[in-house]
Amino acid sequence: MTGVFRRAIRIEAGTDWAQAEIEDDFHHFVVRLRHDGRQVTAGRGEAVRHPWSLCPAAGAALSALEGLALSPNPAAVFTHTDPLGQCTHMFETAGLALSQAFRGPGARRYDAHATDAVDGRSEVVLARDGQAVARWVLQDGVIAEPAEHAGRRPAEFRSRTLSELPPEAAEHLLILRRAAILGPARTIDVDQFPTAADMKRGHACFVFSPARAARAQRRYGSVRDFSTGPGPLAGPPPPSGEA
Repeated sequence: MTGVFRRAIRIEAGTDWAQAEIEDDFHHFVVRLRHDGRQVTAGRGEAVRHPWSLCPAAGAALSALEGLALSPNPAAVFTHTDPLGQCTHMFETAGLALSQAFRGPGARRYDAHATDAVDGRSEVVLARDGQAVARWVLQDGVIAEPAEHAGRRPAEFRSRTLSELPPEAAEHLLILRRAAILGPARTIDVDQFPTAADMKRGHACFVFSPARAARAQRRYGSVRDFSTGPGPLAGPPPPSGEA
């Protein structure tokens, strides 16, 4: 039986703060930023549900965003500090909080889903506030539709590509590519790896660093399957405005 990977993101901002909450099969994080109207003055992340024991420690690493100028483009975080010293998911979520801080008080929600591949074919769809805004069809991990991206793999859309796009397009692509990359991970039994080092991924993020990977223990039973039911972030949002 096939299913679907689902990721939801809630973004909200006030006059001097912004936060973004993200949940999917493997993660549930909340990122909070404070700012003075010009730049980030504080940043932190909270790991509500996470795959490795050391993931929560990555929340403090978001303090590296202090001093970053508010920007409408979420890719701005990549030019301010080393992404490899951050949790990939908290870091990208911080980029979304940053762009909302630039836009000002308000909120938006994203929902992405990636179907399990059938004969190598899968579909990735992104909706913003209930309206579809982007769709990819992948064949054997390569984009087949839309034509403008045909022949490319989702991971090829690096931060430099995102930074060169209009802010809205960059925001959509940031979320879409991550859903496309994570979707196939549903087929991996991550519980077979006692530590992050056992996955042999190399230095991919905060936890998958040479200094931490062997000490990052697997959080057994942390995976959820949102193929059916109300989906991720079905409950109320967390308290806001604090960083």
